[in-house]
Amino acid sequence: MDFGSILWGHAEAPGPETAQDTTLTDLNLDQVFAATGGAEHRAAQYRPLRDIALVGFRQQVFGDLEDDAVRSIFDAFVDGMRAVRAHLERAGRLTHPQQRNRWQIDAEAVYCRTVRGMSIALQGLAPQSAGLREWAAWLSGYVDLDSFRAFAADGAGVRAELDAVRYSVQVTGRQLVIDRYGGQPDFSETIAAAFARFRPEGDPPRPPAVDPWPDMNEVEEQVIAAVIEQHPAVFERLGRHAERYRDFIDPVIARFDAEVRFYLDYLRLVRGLRARGMPFCYPEVTADFDGIEVLDGFDAALGFALAKRQETVVRNSFRLAGAERVLAVTGPNQGGKSTFARMVGQSLYLAALGCPIPGTRARTMLPDSVFTHFVRADDIDDPHGALAQELTRMREILDRLTARSVVVLNESFSTTTASDAVTIGAEVVGRIVDRGAVAVYVTFLDELAAVRPEVVSMVAGVESGDDPVRTYRIERRLPDGLAYAAALAQRHGLTYREIRARIR
Repeated sequence: MDFGSILWGHAEAPGPETAQDTTLTDLNLDQVFAATGGAEHRAAQYRPLRDIALVGFRQQVFGDLEDDAVRSIFDAFVDGMRAVRAHLERAGRLTHPQQRNRWQIDAEAVYCRTVRGMSIALQGLAPQSAGLREWAAWLSGYVDLDSFRAFAADGAGVRAELDAVRYSVQVTGRQLVIDRYGGQPDFSETIAAAFARFRPEGDPPRPPAVDPWPDMNEVEEQVIAAVIEQHPAVFERLGRHAERYRDFIDPVIARFDAEVRFYLDYLRLVRGLRARGMPFCYPEVTADFDGIEVLDGFDAALGFALAKRQETVVRNSFRLAGAERVLAVTGPNQGGKSTFARMVGQSLYLAALGCPIPGTRARTMLPDSVFTHFVRADDIDDPHGALAQELTRMREILDRLTARSVVVLNESFSTTTASDAVTIGAEVVGRIVDRGAVAVYVTFLDELAAVRPEVVSMVAGVESGDDPVRTYRIERRLPDGLAYAAALAQRHGLTYREIRARIR
């Protein structure tokens, strides 16, 4: 049977990248991707899906690979293919043709062992996902092909003939004499046996020395030339086989190897964070807006950074239902607002990749685009100033906005006065709502939390009004501005306790 792709199913090959580097950087997704394979998986990372069925296809593959028994089979396959590539890369750096050919047939042996081993292992399992079931069926057919059997048998025959080659080396002064092996004693074994009595009891044997120079030197080349002259048929067969099977890796297997690592690398991050008490779940994904909710979500990049310090993140939840479309997030500085906004954007983007997302339960829509509008440093080469630059970027976003778009705004229009920022922010929120898009807006302006009935107010919490301690919990409630006042009072030494102390 035909096998398409473990990432794209039987759909057409992906088109151009749709994600922007600035969006991924703003959402810290660049850090998440760096921790899960980096640029190796760019083809998938920068092409969020637009097909609900394909999202389900990937979620099922992820679900199968979460099982340790299943995943171990694919880990072994990936390790084997990595060894094949390492052999071929080394062969490609060699100049002596017979040495290069020998490394190639060693790579072939690892390749055949890897694909056969995987096919046998998969026969004892019953994957739930269509992708892995199709792969198991295709691989079973591949290893049964006459062409594969002939390739493997011919390679095994060449290796057997090479392994049977024996020759002797006699050293007389600076002269080497290479001859066929005729049963002469092996003096290396004699010497090793003579000195074995001096080895301390229980001392493990030393590993064989590794030649730091992969290519042969002049003496080695002359030795192998003499051996080839004495065993011409063996090396002629080696050359014919190597030339015939120079590109022995099947393109379908090469593609599967590259694509399945996307799943395995991402799940490695998931398992590590789960071990630190940070949950992941498979979101229910809808084609259009039908309510959005994430319970106990978190910024995956922050979670990964904290996990390396044996710490964990504060988890937050959010929801939009009915006519609600915009989350307006206010509260004190450094209270977790920007992290919360990134978490929202990450959740929707990762869901569109078919990945499990941070949280215990989630329901998302499948966005056609995820935009970010973060405050940036002023471009001194632009004579129009920072506000004009912000407005230009916002206009570009609004021109592309649809009812399936998501916008993450972080401190937008903070480069102008508060009154102007309210006016501009209200206009932007209105246009987002009118398009039916979804947005999260981190702002220092409480007024924007009530500018439209479709806006939901969320506030970064503090433990105390007088001496505020950030909880990093983002609560669904109306803003009261007290957290700002308390933070300013604390910064300037004007809390109730400090004033009482000075009066006394």
